Amino acid sequence: MRPVIILVNPQLAENIGMVARAMKNCDIEELRLVNPKQEATSQIALRASSGSDEILLNSKVYSSTKDALADLEIVYASTARPRHQVKEVLTPQHMANNYPTDKKVGFMFGCERTGLENEDISLANAIVEVPLNPEHSSLNLAQAVLILGYEYYKTTISTNGSRFITNGGEIAPKEKIFRFLENLNTKIKQSPRLKDEDHTQSLLLNINNIFTRANLTNQELNSLYGIINILSDNPK
Repeated sequence: MRPVIILVNPQLAENIGMVARAMKNCDIEELRLVNPKQEATSQIALRASSGSDEILLNSKVYSSTKDALADLEIVYASTARPRHQVKEVLTPQHMANNYPTDKKVGFMFGCERTGLENEDISLANAIVEVPLNPEHSSLNLAQAVLILGYEYYKTTISTNGSRFITNGGEIAPKEKIFRFLENLNTKIKQSPRLKDEDHTQSLLLNINNIFTRANLTNQELNSLYGIINILSDNPK
């Protein structure tokens, strides 16, 4: 089950809207507000949500933190301040990697100015603390929601660590690369500027390495052929 986001005493509609945007980024839908100072459905909030209107329109308002948490089974309180309570403190990554998918979970955040109060934190199962620069660890509300939300979201998706964009072009097969290099090497060997055989072989080896590791597309290879032809036709 996806987590529920609980904002306790949020002050500004704009911040509530930006939280909705962060939630949408991480595929989190349910937003609960405890005594918000401004309307979550105001035009200010809706504009700040950047197309996440449904989260704001479906948000629920509660008069107390206990009421907002009552049906949840696990609650994580996000705070960076020491609260002198006996609580397990988790990083967002550790929390997400051990996320109880069979439980109804809530991520709880305090107001923009002071964060969560001790009484609110006492209702949580554990604290989630983002390890940041100790000299400046303050986050705005949407940033905090995005960090916890993203760590959770990463556990629900499977992505490659890297990818190569060709914009629709096909990577040239090795056969074409080798043919191009033969053509290029032949023209290089014809240059009167080459010093000696050892220098020539070292130069050609470096050139081969450059082009064989470049993931050239067929179109790029054709462009290189064109450059070689232009330079060959216009010697300087």
